[in-house]
Amino acid sequence: MNPDEAERPADAERRTHAVIAAALARLAGAGAMTTPHPYLTRYLAQHAALGGVLDDGHVPPALLPWSTGDGVRGLLRLPHPRHADRRWLTAWSAVEPYVQEADLPSRCSSLHFAYTALWHAGIGHADLPPEAAAFPGSRVRVLWSQWTPASNVLATLRHKSGSLAVISGADGGQRLAIGGESGAIELIDALTGSAVGDRVPAHDGAVRNLLFVPDSAGADALVSGSTDGTVRVWDTAEGTLVSHERLPGNTWTADLTGYRKDGGLVVVAVDGEGAVTEWRQGSGQRRLGDMSAHPREPAAFTLALTTGVDGRQLLVGAGATLKVWDIEGHRLLHEHAVDTPIRTLAGTAVPGRVISGHSDGSIRVWDAEAGAGVTFPGQGDPVTSMAMLRVDGVDLLAAVTSGSSIDLWDIGSEQWAGRLDGHADTVTALCTMPDGDSSRLVSIAWDSTVRFWDAHMVGRTLAGSLSAPGAVTAAFIEEPGTAARLAVSYATSQVQVWDIGSATSVEPVSIYPEPPVRALAWAPGAAGGNEVLLWAAADHSVRMWDPANGHLTDKTLTGHAQPVRALAACPTGDGRRVAVSGSDDCTARMWDLDTGRQLRQWRHFHSVRAVAAATGDGRDWFASGSTDGTVRIRQGRDEAPVRVLPCRQGVINALALNASQSSLPPYVASGGDDGTVGLWNLVTHEPVCDPLRGHSDAVDALATWSVHRDDGAPRPYVASAGRDGTIRFWDACASRCVLQLATGSRVRTLSVQVSGRDHRQIVVAVGGEAGVAVLALSVNDLEGLADG
Repeated sequence: MNPDEAERPADAERRTHAVIAAALARLAGAGAMTTPHPYLTRYLAQHAALGGVLDDGHVPPALLPWSTGDGVRGLLRLPHPRHADRRWLTAWSAVEPYVQEADLPSRCSSLHFAYTALWHAGIGHADLPPEAAAFPGSRVRVLWSQWTPASNVLATLRHKSGSLAVISGADGGQRLAIGGESGAIELIDALTGSAVGDRVPAHDGAVRNLLFVPDSAGADALVSGSTDGTVRVWDTAEGTLVSHERLPGNTWTADLTGYRKDGGLVVVAVDGEGAVTEWRQGSGQRRLGDMSAHPREPAAFTLALTTGVDGRQLLVGAGATLKVWDIEGHRLLHEHAVDTPIRTLAGTAVPGRVISGHSDGSIRVWDAEAGAGVTFPGQGDPVTSMAMLRVDGVDLLAAVTSGSSIDLWDIGSEQWAGRLDGHADTVTALCTMPDGDSSRLVSIAWDSTVRFWDAHMVGRTLAGSLSAPGAVTAAFIEEPGTAARLAVSYATSQVQVWDIGSATSVEPVSIYPEPPVRALAWAPGAAGGNEVLLWAAADHSVRMWDPANGHLTDKTLTGHAQPVRALAACPTGDGRRVAVSGSDDCTARMWDLDTGRQLRQWRHFHSVRAVAAATGDGRDWFASGSTDGTVRIRQGRDEAPVRVLPCRQGVINALALNASQSSLPPYVASGGDDGTVGLWNLVTHEPVCDPLRGHSDAVDALATWSVHRDDGAPRPYVASAGRDGTIRFWDACASRCVLQLATGSRVRTLSVQVSGRDHRQIVVAVGGEAGVAVLALSVNDLEGLADG
């Protein structure tokens, strides 16, 4: 058959899908608030992708917030013409994983924000093109942004997860198997990020190990190991349990590996006491050997497979020493000394070679016979996960050292090659999957996201192409008669002040070379003068910068013995200017900004991460929150004892005070590591309501305010931002989330001010790993959402 003729059916099918997509696009409503036909919301993007016309013309932007079919972020990775206009599709793919259960206004607002941030960075609202200035159904206006949401989030998870494997699906597609701390295993489509089937309650303990063992006969297996001391084998085609094995003794599964021999499955596991056990399909259990614990880490045991230079299957195990077994011969071949405890092992494509990750952050290459080879130095944190990948002909090792970053090492040149940043919390597992001639890295983390790193992303890192620096912290101020200003501390150690109205930068703040500033706050100016910017210096002091002359003032607040983590300031009821600081020295301190004198000090048991200050109804309130899980309240500057609130939210990361009487009594809002927001009565020190729940990860930033309804009654609101890549706006009276804004990246700081001629506009400033942005919401829209 002529090759051209063989291609005709495929070409005809592609043209058919393109025609269908064009026809369906014409049926789509003109605005996002017009309910489209369900077939459009589920299948239009898929038809466009199959027809090679997946672009903004064939999938109208107004349809995206309604979409329910295959994930756009997955479809965008299919081959497509380079000239295709996909701006709105790209923006939607950045927020799609975060808004799966959000309502329509939230989805429209999130898409609007992502589009404006991605394609109109640094442009003030007055200069935006019409499609970015307003979007049907959106409740936000983007006043100014330098925010780049992550584009590599494949899916968001509802449960903490610590293990990961790539498996083959029954349809030939690839799936990601994810093991959770609750003992369940879930599958997601590796292309679209959609869930495949239901979560399987696999173990009674956390699933810490997952291994996929393919079979040419189709009997592919997924092997799982758990802290409950069991190893289980699952048929991936049927989703059924094939085998259940319990490790000898009463301990946990430390690690496992496996392969096939003559079609039969072989699984080897090591338990928490170093016993190495082998299972063979049809032959039962056998003790292969024992490993002694390293004296500095008695629970660190790990395994890896490699092929010897003679083709034998070798098992490498690490404990007090590095042992090498001939599995088929059931005998120990080599034993090598280990100085620093090994946390994890990874096999390589080179016969007889494995790589170890150590508790001090170092990485070492081993020859199974000769022993230790080259060592890559570490930074002190233990290596917890590793994976080998190949990008553009370069063999790389991806390694996680107990943080949110992934380090890349060039194995050939034996050099550090770069770092992948994006996760907002500790990375817990890595794996790789084929991607053409290269590999794609997949990672999961405590931030509940699944991220992929393709050859292009890794290549940019290897080439040193860096994105815009993230914001460590930020502070916003807008006063009558003055320009709205946003002070930003960047990860590059620069502090910069932006004029939001003109979208221009004021002179950078002059600071000494030091680590990035961790805390900023605007404070009232002296005697009606300009506001001053407070910032936490590297010498543990707090300094003041005057934007009027661009210089530091002569007042320095000294007394803390450890880094200052949080700042807040306010005018008191009697007209004085005060500030509050929280530090790693376990203290919160109150300062007189006119004299630079310390007024008060109170202690926590652990580091102080959050402070707040506010004046309302003639009373001054100050609050501090700590890693000890408590919030401490002080009223005024008197000697009254500090009241302690046991919040039971884990670490307290954020506080906000609403000191004015409204439909609620004056309250303090607390944000914790458990993802909740607590509201506490400042007078009775009791909860105002049940905790506000919705975030899937820790809450890092809070703001609270009140607006007057048409009947004159003030209505309180709370905004919370977390590591889950969302900002949530709450009606505090109803304890209900009225708007969810997907930011696509972790938000570290949040400021809210009521502004406008009649105080009917809410200005929201956000800062985080993706940059900074300033948004506006109408009070009428917010009230409509609260009432609706």
